[in-house]
Amino acid sequence: MQVDDAQKTFDVSFVKLLAFAATRINSGYVKQTQRFSENKPTVFSNKEIVQFALADSQAYVPSDFIMPKITDEDRAAMAAADLHMRRYTLLGLGDLTDFQADMFEAYCQDNITAKKVGIIAYLPTFVERELTDKIYKARLKKEFSNSSAIKQKKIIGELEILKRVYSVNYETFFYTAGFDGNLVMFSNKFEYKTGEVFGFRANVKSQQTDSDTGFVVNKLNYIKLVRMD
Repeated sequence: MQVDDAQKTFDVSFVKLLAFAATRINSGYVKQTQRFSENKPTVFSNKEIVQFALADSQAYVPSDFIMPKITDEDRAAMAAADLHMRRYTLLGLGDLTDFQADMFEAYCQDNITAKKVGIIAYLPTFVERELTDKIYKARLKKEFSNSSAIKQKKIIGELEILKRVYSVNYETFFYTAGFDGNLVMFSNKFEYKTGEVFGFRANVKSQQTDSDTGFVVNKLNYIKLVRMD
């Protein structure tokens, strides 16, 4: 991309797809391009992957740069991110840094200038690291502020996965979910996505306090999950 071409505009939807492709290629966000003296391929930063993919002339693209290919995985990741962004917008745009506010502004445009490409390149990481947590906390405060201790020892019904954390030490996932206006927590070796809804039965083991909100969380064991069709 030419330096003096800063005012050229790009379709923001395509830039977002490239951003998710870059995140997939780098297995995350790489801030600075890394070059190696040995026979090891260059690791281009996410920002440069997007910039070089948008370049008008190959003269401005390094000879070892491989053009990213958009995959169905990238499209699915962008669709999920769009859902998160819309949900957070509905919950109210609060407590955003200037950078995050600029990202939302760029995200909402149909076209963006070259100067905004770097902001969109960070979008997938923002959604994964920051926005998901913001949505989680906002939902807890809006929908589960009255979470209380469940008196029954055995419960059955439907729950929605709200948060997932993997424990390396225990080699299992710890889930926080919503059930009938109450928060529940359980562990499971299988990986489920946030937002998934399951039929379930479980025993209520005990209660604890959520460290972020102070709300009551019911700890479950002997849980059996059934996917909802």
